[in-house]
Amino acid sequence: MVSAAAPPAGRSFRHRVAEHAASGALRDLLEHHRASYAPEPLSEGAIFGFSGALALSVRLPASALPEVDIDGRAMSLELDACRHLGLEAHWCATDDPGAGWETLRRELEAGEPTLLRADVGELDYHDDRRHDTRHAIVATGCDVQAGVVWVLDRRFADPQRCALSSLAAARASRGWPEPARHGLLRVRRPDRLAEPRAAVAAALTRVVHSMRAPNREGPANVSHGLAAIDALAAAWPRLPQLAGPRLAQTLETLRYRIREGGTGGAMYRSLQARFEHDAAALLGSAQLGRAALVCDDLADAWRAFAAVADEDPVRAHASSLPWLQRVRELEHRHVEALAAHLGMAPATVA
Repeated sequence: MVSAAAPPAGRSFRHRVAEHAASGALRDLLEHHRASYAPEPLSEGAIFGFSGALALSVRLPASALPEVDIDGRAMSLELDACRHLGLEAHWCATDDPGAGWETLRRELEAGEPTLLRADVGELDYHDDRRHDTRHAIVATGCDVQAGVVWVLDRRFADPQRCALSSLAAARASRGWPEPARHGLLRVRRPDRLAEPRAAVAAALTRVVHSMRAPNREGPANVSHGLAAIDALAAAWPRLPQLAGPRLAQTLETLRYRIREGGTGGAMYRSLQARFEHDAAALLGSAQLGRAALVCDDLADAWRAFAAVADEDPVRAHASSLPWLQRVRELEHRHVEALAAHLGMAPATVA
């Protein structure tokens, strides 16, 4: 086992601070596996974009849940990014803590850095006590006798020393948005990656389908895809009545989800825009380049909308509607620009 006094040396493993936990962790891991279409490693934006995970869901206030909640990505980011890139990958999940630990121990003893799901609110080196079981880290080594594991986390430039008991609690968490179930992503590199044009098309097709025709199951006050931004814009004028005395908390939740919650600062749209710019250059596609420019504007609109939410709640609500309407317009324009690149028929004008 490695020493607890310092991070494991072993094979060189490059880590950089990231804007989003899952795409940052997977970027580090795929660089370790030398999985890229160019001499330089895939960027964090490329990892996010190749997943096709860009999405949107909005929960409007209801009697039991008075705040608005919002999310901009699909849960299956890591696995779908690997699938589209042609990598062999699968999640190992279990509700048995012993089995979960044994799977991780075997990976580390084999010299394999390993991506884990871990509730950020349970990790002892984090100050943030907000719970999020989608938080992803990379474990690089452990010392069982000392009771520590070394992990790489998107918020920290250096490896972090985490107590095994803390990691076990984070991996066993049943917090928001779903149980972590000791999730471990096992990745093996093939001889070659998927053909890049096919990988880009698969990712963008997934985005268009999830935004145009998302899964409509679930509570009546939860909407998905373009219908979600339509519902939020339609409900916004009556938000003070819906949220009641919790208007300030509702706007704070929105601001955090859009800007602070590991979304790249713009509901993941800035990460998607980087991917589209890179993919347009890789494929020589002017149409995809135009979609990337729309996505740049969309990311800016989300940032502006979130910035207004920092103001006095009554004033913020009144002044944020034009930005929300701009976000809605650009969400529709972005999806249609991607559809045009893919040769899909245009949707009905929103």
